[in-house]
Amino acid sequence: MKSETPDEKWNRLQTTVQDGILKAYPNADRKGCPGREGLIELAVRAVKFDDSIEDDPTWQHVTHCSPCYSEYLDEFRTRRHKKPPTTSA
Repeated sequence: MKSETPDEKWNRLQTTVQDGILKAYPNADRKGCPGREGLIELAVRAVKFDDSIEDDPTWQHVTHCSPCYSEYLDEFRTRRHKKPPTTSA
C-alpha cells in the first residue's frame, strides 16, 4: 500500500465504517425508524458538530439501521455542502 496522508487515511477508514453500517443492518421492515424529519434533525446537528448526538436514541437507531443510515448520510452531505446564507447590509 502506498503511503497515505492523514486525510487520505481518515477518508479510507470513514468509508470502510460507513460501508459496514450500510450493509450490516438491513431492517427491511423499517422497524423503529425515526422518519425523514428525525434524520434531517440529526444531520443538522451533526453539521453543527453537536457532540450530544451520540447520546440520542435516534442516533443509536440510525447507526444500527442501514436504510436510515443511508438517508442520514444523504441529508448530512447535502447540508454540509450548502453555503451559509449571506446577509445584506
